[in-house]
Amino acid sequence: MKRIPILGDLKAGKTQRHMIKLPGAALARDEPRPVITVTGAKRGRVLFVNAGVHGGEYPAIEVVIRLSKTLDPKKIAGTVVLMPVMNLPAFRSRTPFVCPIDNVNPNRVFPGDPNGSYSEQMTHALINEFVVHADAYVDLHGGDIPEALVPFVICRSEAGLTNAKARDVAVRSKQMALAFELPYVLTVSKPVQPAKGHPAGAGGLSSYAAAAEKGIPSILAEAGGVGQLQAEAVATLMRGVINVMRNLKMLDAKGAREATASVEAGMSNDETKSKSKTRKQPRAAATTRKSTVLTKFEWLYTKNAGMWYPKVAAGDVVKEGQEIGRVGDLFGDTLEEIFSPVDGVVLFLTINPSVLENGLLMGVGVE
Repeated sequence: MKRIPILGDLKAGKTQRHMIKLPGAALARDEPRPVITVTGAKRGRVLFVNAGVHGGEYPAIEVVIRLSKTLDPKKIAGTVVLMPVMNLPAFRSRTPFVCPIDNVNPNRVFPGDPNGSYSEQMTHALINEFVVHADAYVDLHGGDIPEALVPFVICRSEAGLTNAKARDVAVRSKQMALAFELPYVLTVSKPVQPAKGHPAGAGGLSSYAAAAEKGIPSILAEAGGVGQLQAEAVATLMRGVINVMRNLKMLDAKGAREATASVEAGMSNDETKSKSKTRKQPRAAATTRKSTVLTKFEWLYTKNAGMWYPKVAAGDVVKEGQEIGRVGDLFGDTLEEIFSPVDGVVLFLTINPSVLENGLLMGVGVE
């Protein structure tokens, strides 16, 4: 059995709860983070699953909590390590996108820096205390508080990689992404994007890309959004993680069926189901389906602050040159018309009317 030093001894056939203090001077006064380990009776791989990199993505957080209650250690091979919330300051304060302590988006500064800002130290600890000790990594997300999206999963593309080991990690990451069975799989080259609030606008990597650079097959899966705990999104992500466990041979066919049945039963009895009907969200099928593979992610921004009036919804197919929305001022005059620069599908969309100058409007995936 692989040892994860920060967790201490893990007992075969047991589910254990841990309260973990992450290392880092900036994190010294943090409350401990809950972590759950489900250690199988049989030897196998180590899968690390976390959520709450963004504190307002509630379906993903709920999935990790439910997995800790659903997975039976006597029926799995290997160990599943579960962290419901990484970015506790954002979760506690209901802050979207960033960590309120340093106003940095943690998913733009992986693999972090032990001497950096709070978010950099937090992401550095996550990578070095958990991810590098795993055989595979799943980072669960969704639309943040002002975002709607269609379920999709992201992984590192093997395009442009010349190192054999790096290509192998990318291939295995894509296998995990396809096994998750979401409508869209986005394979992208190493992303470097500006980190909001980071000094000098410096950039870093997203979680899955940083993990891949450490040699760990990894994916980032998204479902749900708009600041709600949506039963359909919870079930979608839970089925996906169970599918990945079967792909990694941590669950056999019977164990996967039983775990999936538990998910379906939980969804039918979920108290949040009625609440999830208050706003329609794109639905992912519960049955096996072929994912559409996308190779490019085009993000659209407004030049002007004002009111945002989208003409499309998450999941809509758009054409290059199509008008997809406009931004107006508070007199009701149009400041800017927004046109799609590509043919593709709207993967996520800002649904709040108020937008800032250079604010993010949507992301379009391209085949």
